[in-house]
Amino acid sequence: MRFIDKCLLLALVAFAAACSPGGNRVNDEPVSSLNNAGEPADEPDPRLEGEWRAVLTTSVEPRPMDLTITLSGAGPVVTLTSPAQGGAVIAFEQVRLDGPQIGFATPLGALRFEGALIDDDAITGEVYQGGYTSALTWTRVTEAHE
Repeated sequence: MRFIDKCLLLALVAFAAACSPGGNRVNDEPVSSLNNAGEPADEPDPRLEGEWRAVLTTSVEPRPMDLTITLSGAGPVVTLTSPAQGGAVIAFEQVRLDGPQIGFATPLGALRFEGALIDDDAITGEVYQGGYTSALTWTRVTEAHE
């Protein structure tokens, strides 16, 4: 993708976030609104690492999404892939991991998820997009389900 195209895409995301209804609601706060924000975080639960899958219910159609959480390396990496949108990939720069809790967001909070690992195979929480909140559960991708 050319630099100018990336700039236009970022400007469109920023514009959509600014025009979203309810811009001053708690749901529109940045990912730092996770519990204990500003305090030293616990080490991330190692069970968060791996491949996860969810289906986001939208007013148009269900949107399958794949999430990859990598805890090895210099820092955690959280990447979202949307197969229904041409395989669009978002590598989140705003990530907060605190024990079993996880939060990640795009710049300006246009898309944000906050939740927690509830057992070895599910992360449950809420996704915030365009002023709307939806419950979302990610399930672990296993070789048998790929």
